[in-house]
Amino acid sequence: MEQDVKWMQRMRGYAVPVMILYVTAVIVALLLEKMWLIPIMGSVSVIIVVMGYQEMRIMWRMTKHPKAHRILIIQYVFEWVDAILLTTLMVTLLTAEDVGLMIGLFFGIWGVLSPLRQNWFTNQLQHIEPGLPTYEEVIEGRVSHESSI
Repeated sequence: MEQDVKWMQRMRGYAVPVMILYVTAVIVALLLEKMWLIPIMGSVSVIIVVMGYQEMRIMWRMTKHPKAHRILIIQYVFEWVDAILLTTLMVTLLTAEDVGLMIGLFFGIWGVLSPLRQNWFTNQLQHIEPGLPTYEEVIEGRVSHESSI
């Protein structure tokens, strides 16, 4: 688990350069060839899924309670939905604009509700296991990894 936490901390260190790279790629795609946005957003979706999986792995090891594990699985499924919606939005916006706008509306509502979902998952985990640290606390090093296991 210590390696997973260190890996996530390292990945967070690369967040700004990767964000700059993606923004530059999106601008270049918009200027040259809009269809390039599909693989760019597909790779963003893969990153969302991988980071969600790492979060689930870290938090899975923090608790042994089966109900908490179910909550973590549901949370990971929602990460997949985020990724699928993002890719679907980009594909439909570029190929079938009317359908893309409807999916965009759904994606917008889904994104606005994301903090509420995250708070709900955190509250559910805290309700099941009151002493459980949050994912952010674990990654930021505010809690000892070994004492939580």
